[in-house]
Amino acid sequence: MSYCNDYINKRCTRDNCKFLHEDGICSHFWKFNKCKFNEECKFKHVVNSKPQKKKNHVKNTETFKPINKNDVDMRLIIHDSYNKQYFNEQLTSKDVVIINNLFSDYAPLEIYYNLVNEIETCGIHEDTLLKLWHGDSHLIADDKLNWKINCPTFSMIIDRVKEYFNMKIPDNSTRFNWYKDTSHFKPFHFDAAAIKPHIAKVQNFTLAISFGATREASFERDTKDKTKISIPQPDGTCYAFCNDTNELWRHGILQEPEVKQDGRISVICWGWIDNIKKI
Repeated sequence: MSYCNDYINKRCTRDNCKFLHEDGICSHFWKFNKCKFNEECKFKHVVNSKPQKKKNHVKNTETFKPINKNDVDMRLIIHDSYNKQYFNEQLTSKDVVIINNLFSDYAPLEIYYNLVNEIETCGIHEDTLLKLWHGDSHLIADDKLNWKINCPTFSMIIDRVKEYFNMKIPDNSTRFNWYKDTSHFKPFHFDAAAIKPHIAKVQNFTLAISFGATREASFERDTKDKTKISIPQPDGTCYAFCNDTNELWRHGILQEPEVKQDGRISVICWGWIDNIKKI
C-alpha cells in the first residue's frame, strides 16, 4: 500500500482513505527527495515513488536583460506648447510628437471654417482645385494652381509651425487635405523620404495639423503582423514624426464605421529640423 500524500502534508480529510496514514514522515523529503537536516532530521525519510507533478508556471516576462531605449520602434512625446515660443526638446529619429495647444488662441473650429471659406472663395472652382487622392479616399488642393495667395489662414499655419519648430520647409512641401465626411480616409503609406534618397536629404520631419472633426491618425508597423496603433486628433492638434519612424511605420487616417457629415482639414508640412538624434 502506498503512503497518503495528503496525510503526510497534514491535509487528508477522507474518512476511508485507501492510502496508508503513518505519522513521523518528513514532508519536505517526501516532496523534494532532500532535507536540509539530512541524517539529523527527527522525522523518517521515505522516498516518494510517485514524483509530484511540476506545476506549469506562466512566466510574465521573457528576459531580465535591461531594456535599451535604442531598441524601441516608436517613442511618443506629448508636448505642451503653452507659454513657449519654440520647441526645444531633443528628439530622436524614432519619435512621434503630439501637441494639443499650438493653436489654442483660436476658438474651437474657427480655423477649420476659415480654411473652408478661403478655399471656396480663392477664385478657383472647386472641381478644378480639389483633386481626389488615392482613388476616392479624400481630396487635396492642387499645388500647381495659385490658390495659396488667397488663403491667408493656410499661410498663417505654415508660418507658425515653421517658426515654432525652427523647421526648414522647401517650396511645394506643404499640402491641404480635406476629409469632407467621416467616410474619407488616408490609406497606410510611407512619405517620400522613406523611399527616395534625394528627398531624404532635405526631409527628416513630417508635421500634420488637424482642424475640424476629430479623426484618428494611425501607424502600421512594416512587419508581417502589421501591428497598428492610433492617436485621436481633435481640432487644433498637431502630430509629427521623424525619419526612422517614417521608415519603420506606415501612417494614415482611419475611416470611421459610421458616416457623418463632419469635415476635417489637415495641413501637412515636410521639411528639416536640426535637433533630431539618431538612435
